[in-house]
Amino acid sequence: MTLNKYQLIIMADDKQVVLERILQVTRYRGFLINGMNAEVNTGNNVATITMSVSSERPISLLIDQINKLIDIKGVKVDNSEVQIQQHSA
Repeated sequence: MTLNKYQLIIMADDKQVVLERILQVTRYRGFLINGMNAEVNTGNNVATITMSVSSERPISLLIDQINKLIDIKGVKVDNSEVQIQQHSA
């Protein structure tokens, strides 16, 4: 079993339930959460959530579902960090 590792950068409205919904969707889609960081820009009330996940499943399954959540502004995959970790291991 080979797990693919991904780093997602999620932009969302700063609302209390957003993080909970993201975690729920991630778990339902069969992804393991390896790490997470969330910051809020108080000027525009937008949260930036960086989440490291791993799974055998394609990352598109998770991205599509997160994008369907009501308070999500955008999701992108940043694998530059993941590739650096794999090369140094």
